[in-house]
Amino acid sequence: MTTSTISTQYLEKLGFAGDFSPTLAHLNTLLSLHVQKIPFANFSSFLGGEVSLESDQLAQKLLRNDQGGYCLEHSTLTRIALNELGYEAYNVLGRVYYQGTPSRTPVRTHLVTLVHIDQQLFLYDPGFGGMTPMMVLTLDQIGETQQTSLEPFRFVEVAQSGLDTTVLTEMKYMLQVCIHDQWVNVYAINPEQQIAHADAQVANYYISTSPESLFTQHLMLSIANSEMRITLKDRVLRTHGKGGSNKKQLSNFDEFERTIKTVFQMNISDEQLQASWGKLALT
Repeated sequence: MTTSTISTQYLEKLGFAGDFSPTLAHLNTLLSLHVQKIPFANFSSFLGGEVSLESDQLAQKLLRNDQGGYCLEHSTLTRIALNELGYEAYNVLGRVYYQGTPSRTPVRTHLVTLVHIDQQLFLYDPGFGGMTPMMVLTLDQIGETQQTSLEPFRFVEVAQSGLDTTVLTEMKYMLQVCIHDQWVNVYAINPEQQIAHADAQVANYYISTSPESLFTQHLMLSIANSEMRITLKDRVLRTHGKGGSNKKQLSNFDEFERTIKTVFQMNISDEQLQASWGKLALT
């Protein structure tokens, strides 16, 4: 298989119907379908397995085997697919500040795809898990609220993030989300720092192997649609949506297996499921 087939497989996986042209409307459609069809998941790193960023293996895992992946996998794949579809897309690495106020600069580990359309720059990020934006966001409206089907988002200058400049090294814009009427920092990026594939590989090695990485310590899954987000962290299943929030503790393996296969629609082997549940039982 060659990378020239990635975009075809991507459209088939997402169920995109009709003729395709590289427009903003179609980009939003792709993102909406992506977060519904390709789950955020980290089974490989949680179980100590290899996480590849090579195009053929990404297509096999995310598009054909229904196994999901995390941000470095999602955004490497989408960069390839979007460029094949006629967009001008590239990757940058961001620093994550969501649910934390670090005392030192976080490692650049969150990979996103940026897309140029009609001299404007847009964020295409289906891979941030439980708080990934549900639509394409523009970086040409800094400070302005951008409403998605679920939460409002905005980009601000990092100086407006409320964080000390010492923990924002080389970053330019902070993505924020409004939760319970408060703006919360998500992650910071610098759109001028286009990366090489080797940079993503270094970040991927850290994320998938370091004992300090959340992705080796915790099992994390997410899927979303225009009405709700569904997340799993270890054994806790959460639903957040327009109708409210719900939290449930998975109490046995059968419930865990059913959740993975039906809620997240993932094709995970029985061996991996048993190994994951066994590791979760120890924490």
